[in-house]
Amino acid sequence: MRKYIALILILLLLPNVSMAKDVTLLISGAEEKIDSFKKDDIHYVSFSEIVELVGGTLDWKSLGQTIQFVEDTNRFEFVIGSPYFKRNNSLLNMTYPSVYKKGKLFLPAETFIRFWDEVIFQKVVWDKTNKTIRINSEYFNVTDISCTNKANGLLLEVFLTSALAYDIFVTEGNWINISIRNGRLNRSQIQSRMNSKYMYKLKTHQQNSTGQISIRLKRKINKWHHKLQNNPSRIQISIADTDFEMDPNDSQTTIGPDKKIDIIVIDAGHGGNDYGAVGQKNIREKDVSLAIAKELAKLIRKDKQFKVIMTRDRDKTMTLEERAKIANQSACDLFISIHANASPKTHVRGWNVFFLAQAKNDSARSVAQFENSAFLRDQEPESSTETTPMIDFNDPILGIINEMIMTEFQTESHDFAVMVDREFRKNLQIPARGVDQAGFFVLNKVYAPSVLLETGFISNKREEKLLKSKKYQKEVAKSVYKAIKRFKSKYESN
Repeated sequence: MRKYIALILILLLLPNVSMAKDVTLLISGAEEKIDSFKKDDIHYVSFSEIVELVGGTLDWKSLGQTIQFVEDTNRFEFVIGSPYFKRNNSLLNMTYPSVYKKGKLFLPAETFIRFWDEVIFQKVVWDKTNKTIRINSEYFNVTDISCTNKANGLLLEVFLTSALAYDIFVTEGNWINISIRNGRLNRSQIQSRMNSKYMYKLKTHQQNSTGQISIRLKRKINKWHHKLQNNPSRIQISIADTDFEMDPNDSQTTIGPDKKIDIIVIDAGHGGNDYGAVGQKNIREKDVSLAIAKELAKLIRKDKQFKVIMTRDRDKTMTLEERAKIANQSACDLFISIHANASPKTHVRGWNVFFLAQAKNDSARSVAQFENSAFLRDQEPESSTETTPMIDFNDPILGIINEMIMTEFQTESHDFAVMVDREFRKNLQIPARGVDQAGFFVLNKVYAPSVLLETGFISNKREEKLLKSKKYQKEVAKSVYKAIKRFKSKYESN
């Protein structure tokens, strides 16, 4: 009972505490502002935002009173209103209680950061004077990998800050394993290099004295050799091509540290004979999505850092396959598909930002079903005599391939979706339905971080009017452009 009384007292006292984005989070040089407040000379910081920015999630249990966070092999468990928390099987005391405020978990920076620093592979520091949390990538000495297709095979490179001893061994199933002694892996950066063109899987494993990178390749590993190179320090592994036929039209592809975020593909949903959803005042989704796409393209083209490619810049019919082909041939760094939502319930309002993953709820599933309907129509037989669809959706091989594509850029897609969500919350004056996930065919065929934006409900009279207005279209475009800049800053700085 005392526990609940303490919780109630804390929640009653907190409305008098002002909150501001005045704490800086520095991650590998990228700078983000997060919510914080001060109570009794103690800085409370939004751990919810920190977790989001490092690519994790909080799991709220027991009607929101208990919160769990898993970091690699470490599990943290907090109870709102208590200074005690669990780290794996240890009960620890951070002196000051955790706090729930405006839907976020806040923790005392002065006392909690040191507990986190003890187990996280990066160095985490709280600078009270400058109100800054630093998650320092300089702690890593295995920083990145690259995979380059050569005329006579594949070149893998593992980038180091200095020369380190290593072992390489090949195991059944075309796995090549690089074990680096005293190696501290930048795991999120390395895993972001997963590319399904050459790899089935990419895994990293960190132990106290060793870091290991394991890659399951799509070609047989018969002949290979390796050496340690300097300037920069890196392990080079050359795998001779014995049975992998290279497409003669396929130019050399490199996935690695030189990758820039500079090619953006904007996909205006629907078009031509595919109207998409139609509002009560006969405003068509295909027209709204094209208008917003053009506004976004105009903004990005003014910024000389980017190249913009539109899947359509006029009213024309395009299959989802054609849209994905444009994205893949351009080797784009971001794919943004723009749409407007619809519902039989005309009172439903708000925008959504979707990324590619298995749908978690019926709402997300229904949106995906509607947006996928054009693709499914394309797969129907053209004559009544045809009984076999072009694609067998029950084919287990297709399921495996789809799952691989779905997970390849999931972290980056989720990150970008969160960035768009933040900008929408600041700038769009309609309800936020937030970030969600579902299986959109157009995203599932693009080999790049991808999002699908539902910019409002065209089935709602008020939002239909907004979607038609130039002012709203420009606000949507401006918000997405800002998110693109944030994404570029984060991933290029890594």
